[in-house]
Amino acid sequence: MKKPHLSKSEPVPNGAESFRQSLAASSTGQWLSILFGLLFLFQCMLLPLVGKAAMGGSGSPGAGPESTVRTNELFFVVMLLVTLVVGAAAFYSKWLRRKADGSPFPKVTAGLLGLAVMMLLAFVGGLFKI
Repeated sequence: MKKPHLSKSEPVPNGAESFRQSLAASSTGQWLSILFGLLFLFQCMLLPLVGKAAMGGSGSPGAGPESTVRTNELFFVVMLLVTLVVGAAAFYSKWLRRKADGSPFPKVTAGLLGLAVMMLLAFVGGLFKI
């Protein structure tokens, strides 16, 4: 079997560089942004699981917190972390593309990422239980 001949002037791309190039592709950033938006929407639908009604009961006499509060909180945190990771990857992908071809700043992705971080801070601070 004959090995392909590489000239000495062409550097061999390593795994990290080829991954960075594929991450900076236009379609990668778009798909990650779409997934991030859908995950954020799903995260907003999960808010009642950790909100006031779940923590304090329905308000009727004798009603207390839901018996699955800890499971709900754990699921909410795990999904919020997944949302944040996908959002950070989408923003980083669009940032790499911006550096490569001068695309505009990803305002919507950055704004949604900021909202997700504020959601995490509100959850950690206990503001959803008020």
